[in-house]
Amino acid sequence: MNNKHFIHRGILLGLLLFLISSALLYAEQIRRQFWALDQQFATTFSEVGAMLTQNESILPLLNGDEDLAALRKKFPQIVTLQKTTDRALDAARVESAEGEQYWLYNPWRQIRVLIDPQTVLHANPRFSHITLHLDGTPPVQQDAFWHWQRQFSQHTQPFTLAASAQPAWTQIPLLPFVLLFLGWTIVTTAVGAIVWQRTQRQNADRRARYYQHARLNTLGEITAGIVHEINQPLTAVQTWIQGAQRQLVQGNSAAVSQALAAALIQTQRINALLTRFREHVAEEEVTLREVDLTECWQHVGNLLEHERSAKHIRVTHDFAPDARALFADRLWLEQVLHNLLSNAIQAQQDKPAGWVHIASRAERDRTTLTVTDGGPGFTPEALENAFMPFYSGRKEGIGLGMTLTESLLTRMNGTISLDNAPDGGARVMLQFDRQGSRTHG
Repeated sequence: MNNKHFIHRGILLGLLLFLISSALLYAEQIRRQFWALDQQFATTFSEVGAMLTQNESILPLLNGDEDLAALRKKFPQIVTLQKTTDRALDAARVESAEGEQYWLYNPWRQIRVLIDPQTVLHANPRFSHITLHLDGTPPVQQDAFWHWQRQFSQHTQPFTLAASAQPAWTQIPLLPFVLLFLGWTIVTTAVGAIVWQRTQRQNADRRARYYQHARLNTLGEITAGIVHEINQPLTAVQTWIQGAQRQLVQGNSAAVSQALAAALIQTQRINALLTRFREHVAEEEVTLREVDLTECWQHVGNLLEHERSAKHIRVTHDFAPDARALFADRLWLEQVLHNLLSNAIQAQQDKPAGWVHIASRAERDRTTLTVTDGGPGFTPEALENAFMPFYSGRKEGIGLGMTLTESLLTRMNGTISLDNAPDGGARVMLQFDRQGSRTHG
């Protein structure tokens, strides 16, 4: 999975989580509106019930001669107080009046009062409709989303309180959604970073194992080359020893000594070839020690002094004060830098003058080495296949230098990446752990 696909998937996942949680949050906001209105309906029902209880309590105490203004100061729902004549005791105790007002009768004292419940009913404008029905079942408001209905228990005023309301669909506060978006962005970014780092680590381990298996799979081809290299000095050793035997029979000691010396040189050459072959295929545990970058780079430059002088290559370095040393195997690090410097020199062989620059800097728990040159830079094909065994951008190359470089860096807890500098030329970045394991295999 490349960076682009990984970022796209992370964005899609974050948006999906945000949409789902936003829908749940929106539903919760609407639910809270309902419960607020439900609580308000219960409060209004209690207030109207208290008013109805006052009506039933005060009516038997009135005689019709009370001061209405003084009476309304204590009972504002009473609009009018009137006397009646000859009203039957079994007549209706309640009669509808104009609007929501109604007459409440006391036939024993022959008086009636006009009650207006609007002072209590319309104290809360959040309801679309709220009415006090004197008789029958109140009609349902078809255009409303929520409905409430409850009947009072008063004997003379068994009314029904009904209310309806619409959710405030567009009046939801935006701040919770903004915070939710920021929260999911932080969470998905953090989780994505963790997953990405773990994936990169797994890919690096998998690639290291792959390259090790690839080297083992190509061992037959390499062995064939080693056998070819060894066969020549072995043949020379055999020839020199046979010559020494003939000279020994003839008593020519000087020729015998010369032949044995030549045979010894050839056996030493065989030993060097086998040692180098073993270093390429072995996976021994090594101890990482502090290596001075300045000394290491100067040593590598001295080894390639002839090549860079012949091609007029200027080599410079800039090591930061806090990044002049790193934990590595010195010989392996020199081999890595040797390969990179040699490649940079070869890339500029057609130029009258070239340059190679190496710089180091410390970044938290990592030390980064950057090697840039004045060559043509990497081709797209080289950037994609540079670390594949036996791939080479030069016809004379065998394609094992960068593969070996990456393997050595992996064994030193390091990484390598390739790109082209903005001003042209190749750029190679090496990163090493500043702390952690000092051994690797």
